[in-house]
Amino acid sequence: MKIEKLQLTGFKSFAERTVFTFHPGITCIVGPNGCGKSNIVDAFRWVLGEQSARILRGDKMEEVIFNGSQTQKARGMAEVVLYISLPEEQGNGGNEGRTITVSRRLYRSGESEYLINRRICRLKDIREMFLDTGLEMRSYSILEQGRIGEIINAKPIERRFLIEEVAGIMKYKVRKAEAQNKLESSRLNLQRIDDIISEVKRQLNSLNRQAKKAQRYKQYVDSLREIELRVSKREYVVSEKKLGEIRAELDLLTAGEVEKTAAITERENAIQQERIEIVEREGEIDKVVERLQEMERGISFHEQRGAVHRRDLEHLEGQIASLTEQIEEIKAERAGKQDRLTELSGKDTLLKTTIDSLRESILQQEADLTTLEEDLESLERDIDDRRKELFALTDSLGLLKNELGRFEVRHEEMQKKASSVGREKEEAERRAEELGLEIEGVLVEISARREGFQDLHGRRRGLNDEMSRCVDRLEELRKKKSELREEIASLDSRMASLQEMVRGSIDVERFRQEGVHLLSLLSEVIEVEEEYERAVEAALSEKIMGFIVSTRDDIRRSVSLVREHDLPRTAILLSEGSDAVLRDIPAIDGEGAVPLHEVLKESNRHFPLLSALLHNYVLVDDLDAAYRLFDGRTLPEDMKVVTRDGEVLERDNVVLCGSGSGILRLRREIRDIAETIDAKRSDLGETDGEITGVEAQVEGVRESLKVVEAEIVSLEKEISGLEASERRLEEERDRFRKKGEFLGIELEELEREIGELQRDADGKREEVRVMQDKRDGVEEQLAVFQEDIALKRVDVDSRRQAINDIKVEIHGYSERLRSMERERTGLRNEIEALDRKESQAVEMIKIRGEEIDEKRRGIEEVEGRLRGMVVEADSLRKEITQRRDAIRLRKETLIAEEEKITGLRKELGEISRKIHERDLLRTELSIGISSLVKGLSEKYGVDIREEDVPLDGFDGEEDKTAADELVEKIDAMGPVNLGALEEHSELTERYEFLKSQYDDIVISIEELQEAITRINKTTRKMLGDAFDSLRTKFNEVFKLLFGGGFAELRLTEENNILESGIDIVVQPPGKKLQNLNLLSGGEKALTAVSLLFAGFLLKPSPLCILDEADAPLDESNTVRFRELLRELARNIQFIVITHNKITMEGTDYLYGITMVEPGVSNVLSMEFV
Repeated sequence: MKIEKLQLTGFKSFAERTVFTFHPGITCIVGPNGCGKSNIVDAFRWVLGEQSARILRGDKMEEVIFNGSQTQKARGMAEVVLYISLPEEQGNGGNEGRTITVSRRLYRSGESEYLINRRICRLKDIREMFLDTGLEMRSYSILEQGRIGEIINAKPIERRFLIEEVAGIMKYKVRKAEAQNKLESSRLNLQRIDDIISEVKRQLNSLNRQAKKAQRYKQYVDSLREIELRVSKREYVVSEKKLGEIRAELDLLTAGEVEKTAAITERENAIQQERIEIVEREGEIDKVVERLQEMERGISFHEQRGAVHRRDLEHLEGQIASLTEQIEEIKAERAGKQDRLTELSGKDTLLKTTIDSLRESILQQEADLTTLEEDLESLERDIDDRRKELFALTDSLGLLKNELGRFEVRHEEMQKKASSVGREKEEAERRAEELGLEIEGVLVEISARREGFQDLHGRRRGLNDEMSRCVDRLEELRKKKSELREEIASLDSRMASLQEMVRGSIDVERFRQEGVHLLSLLSEVIEVEEEYERAVEAALSEKIMGFIVSTRDDIRRSVSLVREHDLPRTAILLSEGSDAVLRDIPAIDGEGAVPLHEVLKESNRHFPLLSALLHNYVLVDDLDAAYRLFDGRTLPEDMKVVTRDGEVLERDNVVLCGSGSGILRLRREIRDIAETIDAKRSDLGETDGEITGVEAQVEGVRESLKVVEAEIVSLEKEISGLEASERRLEEERDRFRKKGEFLGIELEELEREIGELQRDADGKREEVRVMQDKRDGVEEQLAVFQEDIALKRVDVDSRRQAINDIKVEIHGYSERLRSMERERTGLRNEIEALDRKESQAVEMIKIRGEEIDEKRRGIEEVEGRLRGMVVEADSLRKEITQRRDAIRLRKETLIAEEEKITGLRKELGEISRKIHERDLLRTELSIGISSLVKGLSEKYGVDIREEDVPLDGFDGEEDKTAADELVEKIDAMGPVNLGALEEHSELTERYEFLKSQYDDIVISIEELQEAITRINKTTRKMLGDAFDSLRTKFNEVFKLLFGGGFAELRLTEENNILESGIDIVVQPPGKKLQNLNLLSGGEKALTAVSLLFAGFLLKPSPLCILDEADAPLDESNTVRFRELLRELARNIQFIVITHNKITMEGTDYLYGITMVEPGVSNVLSMEFV
């Protein structure tokens, strides 16, 4: 079988029809993330029948249909077609049988289609076609992203599919599952049919009585219908008459209500009109009030305006007085400034003469200063020469001292470093010792962890044993529960049969239907011990089948019924009037002889009746004892003797013997079975509780196992971590030991360098001393020169100071001269300003006088207007008062009218109340009549309003009494089946059919059990062979991919390969045997690939799809993966989705998936030569 093509239309991101052609070898599919590569894997799964939207990376199946993009509309259907080439032996013998197509379609409406060669088929047909071919939808031939990791991380039982695929038992597994489902279904059907058969048999037994009962029921119902129609017609006539009277009263009350309402409305309209007029008058008052308020605002405004004019007048008069004072002040100030100007002109001439004299003195002083400065410069040049020499010596000395300081610093640093190296050496040695102690502690902790690891393994074994015990106990309890249910069902069936036997002895229902008030059957009220049952039955004889009634009328009805229907002889007993006093029986000779009525249980309410029936019987052990009792002649004449076995001995030597009806035994057995059923049901409840407890215990053990497993994994990780810590500590200890050795060598070298530095420092100290003496001589010469120059500088400075003092004095005189000139200019400007200011003040006085005249005229005008407005405001206030008095009088009249309307409303309320009461009565009568009419229509299908029912000659009370009696009779009959005869025929036919079905199912169950046994035997052998082969091949492929190491598969239950899981044990080269969880991601992936490729080598699949299986692998492992892939590609078609260039290099064909448009996948193909 080969895959030729895959065609996608509207599937996920493949909007248009897209065809992938697959050739022998390796086909590689590449493209960026999110371009739709994995959608191809989903297409394979989907066309092979995948039903889970989650596995297809969606939430619902509708999401596989292309949902549209920015430029393309959503599709209404998704279709995937798979073209498969079959070998000739699998075809029809012709060319057209060698290639088949498998299609799947899904419409957006939810409809789905499966097709083989374009013909509609079932999903089951597709799945069966691919069974054991390696192309099942859940096989390891299709490995999407993450599936490889799931194989390693899966539970052992979840890895079973690996050996099942290799063994090729999928067809057997499917058939076994189908057989088990059919077997379970058959068992359920068998149990259901058995229950149905029991029910049908019970129904057949009761239908005979039900048919007779139905006829009597019909007669009672017809009589009851006739009586109820008369009673209802009479009630209808009375209710209609009363309803007419109430309607007449309602008409009168309604007319009165209308009259009162009209009167109230008329008065309310008048009041409303009056209110409107009052509101209008109040509106007119409001307008007058507004005019008054406007007038008052005008008065206030003019008052304020007059006050403002007066304030302005006072202000202007004040300004004129102030300006007059200002003019006087200006005249006085101008005279003072003229006097100061004359004084400044005289001082100017004296200052100019003094300045000329001081300038001549400065010239002489500057000539003497020049001579002194020339002598000072010569002396300073000598000092500079000595200072340069001193600087040179100082620099040389500084260099020597610096060099000596560097030697001393270097010496100190070397000593510190030597000290530090010594401490580091000691610290390294101490740290090495501490690490040694830590290593010992880690080794102790590892040992403790390993002991804990062994303890956990022991706990896991104990929990597994406890789980096995709990499961066994659970199976025992479930088996017990099933047995109890079967026993209860059997007892229920037995009790139903016994009850049917008891009910079949007398037709009690017939008597009850004829109006006989039966209290009970006699056999129901007799309670004796089992050993006395036969004696009591023999004594009562045919009376044991009788029944008890309450009155003699019931006896008469019963006798009439027996005669009328020619019924078998029946005993009828009266419950009352049976208080006959039991005669004193004399002492009876004979062992074990007792009055028979004493064996009755006195708790029975019918004990007096039963005692009266048995008072003339004496109970003895056997017939010999009875004869001895008679021979002794101690018994009264009417006494009879009965034995425990049921023989009755009478006075005339007549012995009645033989088996009785056994009715008491049947009653007792029914009671015993009922008690047993209660006990069994109680046991069943306890068993259910115990099952719940054991299930909870199983769940608890399961949770404990999970905890222990988690602890084991955690402990394994801790041990690995501790071992890694121990290795790290050992490496660190070795590093500190080596560091201590290196530091010792470094310390010796430092001590040698310190000695050399000490010798060099001593030589430098001698050079510093010689250079210091030379510098001290130069400093003494420089001190002498500095004393001479200091004296000369003092003389120069004193002369310079004298010159400066004269210059300062000249500058002061010149500044005073300039200041006086500025003062004169200022005085002239100020006099001109005062002249201007005086002119402005005179002009302002003139303007303010004109403004004062204008303000006085304004005040006179405001006061005239204000007097007229005050007179008008007083007139408006009087008008408002008159209008308000008129409105108050009209409102008082309105209140009187409203009180009259209140009285009318009370009268109207009383009328409305009476109308409401009559309306309620009318409604009640109408509802009663409607209910009566509706009830009779629903019950008898007649309209009592139109029905002609004769009422004359019938008394209403008698009809009601008769109806009650008929209802009691009908109720006493209980449920009635009116189609009993037809049901009997149908049930008989159904019973025969069910019996045939029951036999067929029993045969089919036996055949299915045999088939399952054969399948188990075959699959057990195939699985064993496949597991051995896969284990060997897995180790070979593992060594090939890892370049060594060890790998093994182990069964979790070696004795039960049909249910066992698979454990994977691996040891990569150079590592210890370890838990799978401790492997790296690449090692896990390579291990899973080894296992999968081992399966392919044993049973090649037609096709294998790998979706980024090489993602966790490094470069070297990817090369091994590629080479093994090339080897397997000789027999298997590979479709590889990858981003790895190394994997791409080993492929034969290349498909590129792109998304030129977002959301729409496009395909590019390439064949490698």
